[in-house]
Amino acid sequence: VLDTLPVVRPSVRVLVTGDEVVREGRPRPGTVRDAIGPLLPGLVAWAGGRCLPALAVADRGRDTARALEASGPSDVVAVCGSSSAGPADHLRPVLAALGARMVVDGVACRPGHPQVLAVLPSGTVVVGLPGNPGAALAAALTLLVPVLAGRADRRDPAHLGRRVRLIGPTQPHPADTRLVPVRVSRDLAVELPGTGSADLRAAAVADALAVVPPGRRTGRVELVELP
Repeated sequence: VLDTLPVVRPSVRVLVTGDEVVREGRPRPGTVRDAIGPLLPGLVAWAGGRCLPALAVADRGRDTARALEASGPSDVVAVCGSSSAGPADHLRPVLAALGARMVVDGVACRPGHPQVLAVLPSGTVVVGLPGNPGAALAAALTLLVPVLAGRADRRDPAHLGRRVRLIGPTQPHPADTRLVPVRVSRDLAVELPGTGSADLRAAAVADALAVVPPGRRTGRVELVELP
């Protein structure tokens, strides 16, 4: 009988990028409230990790580089925003300049396709999440949760292989996989109405995301579980 057991809990440092993002108070015109940083601690804990306090980072490549270089002993750095291809999206050039090894450079899913997974020379894993909250959640379930579950030597809680019959109006995308919020009852999943990649309301009341593969929708669909 053992009195104590070692438990692996990978730490996650969160960098919230964007000059327009505010973390408290009512957003002024031209600004938005941070909706990604607050959802990550619970998601990280669900996957077996520990979330460190979020750090705000300005929309400048040098600021992103400094924040990544100062990541210290963190096992994983989650960068919120800056992962797309706009003029203020510096993550990919910064990772290249720091000598990071790119493992995943975008995923063919909607929402969440401009996500990133890279490894810095120090061994720190960087997960780039899109700036839109709904897309960030989809990307976190696609990359961040599996990384943490693997580091903690736990079963990935988001991908259990459960399959159900989907009811809803969403049609398959011709090339990308769609992730659709659903309520699940036994063998049936009912799609919830949403308003796009910026929307978290549907996901907040959903049981899971239904995986609608590209092309023609037939048969049963796999679920990505939600906490």
